[in-house]
Amino acid sequence: MHHTLFEILTGQYADGTSLPARADIVAVSNSIRDHLGRLLNARQGTLRHLPDYGLPDIAQIYHGLPYSVDELVEAIRDSILKYEPRLQQVEVRNAPLSRGDAVLRLEVIGTLHSGDHVLFETVFLSEGLATVRELKRQREG
Repeated sequence: MHHTLFEILTGQYADGTSLPARADIVAVSNSIRDHLGRLLNARQGTLRHLPDYGLPDIAQIYHGLPYSVDELVEAIRDSILKYEPRLQQVEVRNAPLSRGDAVLRLEVIGTLHSGDHVLFETVFLSEGLATVRELKRQREG
């Protein structure tokens, strides 16, 4: 499966773009980006049927910065490995801040089933929301 159930039901990505007729690397990485946005903005305990879906309380993590960065990196990596099976060999790392309203910037690197590599930037804003955008996509071979 190349798209999430949410995308299939709505027929579009989170930004309103229609799903393509055939999933290619662009469609798959767009779908993963959208799902990472939902996953990283969800808080654990919100979904009764998946109590560990999402991240722990961001306010607690912000309060513990800079010492809590490693804890957040591990929580994100664990969540991605469990809830985003289209992304393999996941690495999450802290990155320098690039925006004034950001509290934290992380990079998520992974490999698709096709062998292609993707790099996503995740920025946590001061109000606790995470934004995800793709920085790089590299075809294998």
